[in-house]
Amino acid sequence: MTKYLTRLTDKERTKRNRNTACPSSRHRPAGKQCDEYPFASTWQGASTGGGHFSWRMVNATQNEEGGKALGRFYLYNRALEKDRFLVWIKP
Repeated sequence: MTKYLTRLTDKERTKRNRNTACPSSRHRPAGKQCDEYPFASTWQGASTGGGHFSWRMVNATQNEEGGKALGRFYLYNRALEKDRFLVWIKP
């Protein structure tokens, strides 16, 4: 079974996804940021996806670079609202 992610462009819903997975009350050690999956910018996110998500504290610089890469992916592939895409994790 293929598990697609679906692009979400609504800023308020994206914010709710992010805040559900990584609320401000969650302690962030120095140099770390809370990262969530599925991405907040998808319909499968923490708030819009039915509550099936994960989070982890990760290196802040790497997390920011990952977010920029995701933004470039959306831009270069013209990923619009409800467009489906796949994510491959490279070992």
